[in-house]
Amino acid sequence: MGAFPKRARKLSLRTLTDLHQKGNVLFHHPYKVFFRIRPTPASAGSECKIVISVSKRNFKRAVDRNRIKRQIREAFRLNAHTLHQKLITCDMQMDILCLYLPNEHTTTSILSEKMESLLARLGRAVAPADIASACGVD
Repeated sequence: MGAFPKRARKLSLRTLTDLHQKGNVLFHHPYKVFFRIRPTPASAGSECKIVISVSKRNFKRAVDRNRIKRQIREAFRLNAHTLHQKLITCDMQMDILCLYLPNEHTTTSILSEKMESLLARLGRAVAPADIASACGVD
Protein backbone atom coordinates (compact mmCIF):
# COMPACT_ATOMS: atom_id res chain seq x y z
CA MET A 1 0.00 0.00 0.00
CA GLY A 2 2.01 2.95 -1.28
CA ALA A 3 -0.46 5.79 -0.80
CA PHE A 4 -3.27 6.81 1.48
CA PRO A 5 -6.24 6.91 -0.92
CA LYS A 6 -9.30 9.01 -0.27
CA ARG A 7 -11.57 5.96 -0.18
CA ALA A 8 -9.61 4.76 2.87
CA ARG A 9 -10.47 7.84 4.92
CA LYS A 10 -13.96 8.83 3.90
CA LEU A 11 -16.82 7.72 6.15
CA SER A 12 -20.39 8.94 6.17
CA LEU A 13 -21.85 10.84 9.11
CA ARG A 14 -24.19 7.92 9.80
CA THR A 15 -21.28 5.49 9.93
CA LEU A 16 -19.37 7.77 12.30
CA THR A 17 -22.38 8.07 14.57
CA ASP A 18 -22.84 4.29 14.62
CA LEU A 19 -19.14 3.80 15.35
CA HIS A 20 -19.24 6.20 18.28
CA GLN A 21 -22.46 4.79 19.73
CA LYS A 22 -22.29 1.07 18.91
CA GLY A 23 -18.67 0.39 17.98
CA ASN A 24 -16.09 -1.47 20.02
CA VAL A 25 -13.71 0.72 22.01
CA LEU A 26 -9.99 0.19 22.39
CA PHE A 27 -7.65 2.38 24.46
CA HIS A 28 -4.03 2.36 23.41
CA HIS A 29 -2.19 5.45 24.59
CA PRO A 30 -2.12 8.01 22.91
CA TYR A 31 -5.16 6.75 20.95
CA LYS A 32 -8.75 5.95 21.74
CA VAL A 33 -10.18 3.88 18.91
CA PHE A 34 -13.76 3.05 18.04
CA PHE A 35 -13.96 0.26 15.48
CA ARG A 36 -16.46 -2.00 13.80
CA ILE A 37 -15.75 -5.17 11.87
CA ARG A 38 -18.28 -6.32 9.32
CA PRO A 39 -18.46 -8.83 6.48
CA THR A 40 -17.52 -7.61 3.04
CA PRO A 41 -20.46 -7.12 0.66
CA ALA A 42 -20.26 -9.11 -2.56
CA SER A 43 -19.69 -6.00 -4.70
CA ALA A 44 -16.89 -4.49 -2.58
CA GLY A 45 -13.39 -5.55 -1.64
CA SER A 46 -11.96 -5.89 1.85
CA GLU A 47 -10.80 -2.54 3.08
CA CYS A 48 -10.12 -0.49 6.16
CA LYS A 49 -11.48 3.04 6.45
CA ILE A 50 -10.17 5.42 9.09
CA VAL A 51 -11.10 8.85 10.40
CA ILE A 52 -8.60 10.69 12.57
CA SER A 53 -9.70 13.29 15.07
CA VAL A 54 -7.66 15.68 17.22
CA SER A 55 -9.46 17.73 19.86
CA LYS A 56 -9.77 21.45 19.34
CA ARG A 57 -9.92 21.77 23.12
CA ASN A 58 -6.38 20.41 23.45
CA PHE A 59 -4.87 22.10 20.37
CA LYS A 60 -6.30 25.54 19.68
CA ARG A 61 -4.36 26.17 16.47
CA ALA A 62 -5.48 24.31 13.35
CA VAL A 63 -1.85 24.05 12.26
CA ASP A 64 -1.07 21.89 15.29
CA ARG A 65 -4.15 19.67 14.81
CA ASN A 66 -3.39 19.18 11.12
CA ARG A 67 0.24 18.27 11.83
CA ILE A 68 -0.77 15.60 14.34
CA LYS A 69 -3.38 14.20 11.94
CA ARG A 70 -0.78 14.08 9.18
CA GLN A 71 1.64 12.20 11.46
CA ILE A 72 -1.04 9.69 12.48
CA ARG A 73 -2.15 9.21 8.87
CA GLU A 74 1.43 8.47 7.82
CA ALA A 75 1.91 6.06 10.73
CA PHE A 76 -1.28 4.25 9.71
CA ARG A 77 -0.24 4.11 6.06
CA LEU A 78 3.15 2.61 6.90
CA ASN A 79 1.85 -0.02 9.32
CA ALA A 80 -1.58 -1.03 7.99
CA HIS A 81 -0.40 -3.76 5.61
CA THR A 82 -0.72 -6.59 8.15
CA LEU A 83 -4.23 -5.51 9.12
CA HIS A 84 -5.20 -5.30 5.43
CA GLN A 85 -3.93 -8.84 4.87
CA LYS A 86 -6.01 -10.19 7.76
CA LEU A 87 -9.08 -8.37 6.48
CA ILE A 88 -8.59 -9.82 3.00
CA THR A 89 -7.99 -13.31 4.38
CA CYS A 90 -11.14 -13.19 6.52
CA ASP A 91 -13.15 -11.32 3.85
CA MET A 92 -14.05 -8.53 6.28
CA GLN A 93 -14.16 -4.72 6.34
CA MET A 94 -13.22 -2.42 9.20
CA ASP A 95 -14.24 1.13 10.03
CA ILE A 96 -12.02 2.98 12.51
CA LEU A 97 -12.49 6.27 14.36
CA CYS A 98 -9.15 7.22 15.92
CA LEU A 99 -9.06 9.95 18.58
CA TYR A 100 -5.77 11.48 19.70
CA LEU A 101 -6.00 11.98 23.47
CA PRO A 102 -2.93 13.84 24.85
CA ASN A 103 -2.68 17.61 24.92
CA GLU A 104 1.01 17.72 23.99
CA HIS A 105 2.93 17.04 20.79
CA THR A 106 4.46 13.63 20.24
CA THR A 107 7.24 12.65 17.86
CA THR A 108 6.43 10.83 14.65
CA SER A 109 8.50 7.79 15.65
CA ILE A 110 6.55 7.31 18.88
CA LEU A 111 3.22 7.72 17.06
CA SER A 112 4.36 5.15 14.49
CA GLU A 113 5.40 2.64 17.18
CA LYS A 114 2.10 3.05 19.00
CA MET A 115 0.14 2.77 15.75
CA GLU A 116 1.97 -0.45 14.87
CA SER A 117 1.03 -2.07 18.19
CA LEU A 118 -2.52 -0.70 17.93
CA LEU A 119 -2.98 -2.23 14.48
CA ALA A 120 -1.66 -5.54 15.80
CA ARG A 121 -4.33 -5.46 18.51
CA LEU A 122 -6.98 -4.62 15.92
CA GLY A 123 -5.70 -7.51 13.80
CA ARG A 124 -6.26 -9.87 16.72
CA ALA A 125 -9.81 -8.53 16.98
CA VAL A 126 -10.40 -9.35 13.31
CA ALA A 127 -9.39 -12.97 13.73
CA PRO A 128 -10.12 -14.12 17.29
CA ALA A 129 -9.24 -17.72 18.17
CA ASP A 130 -12.71 -19.18 17.44
CA ILE A 131 -12.87 -17.89 13.85
CA ALA A 132 -9.14 -17.89 13.12
CA SER A 133 -9.28 -21.39 11.71
CA ALA A 134 -12.16 -20.41 9.39
CA CYS A 135 -10.12 -17.46 8.10
CA GLY A 136 -6.91 -19.46 7.76
CA VAL A 137 -5.01 -17.25 10.22
CA ASP A 138 -2.57 -18.77 12.74
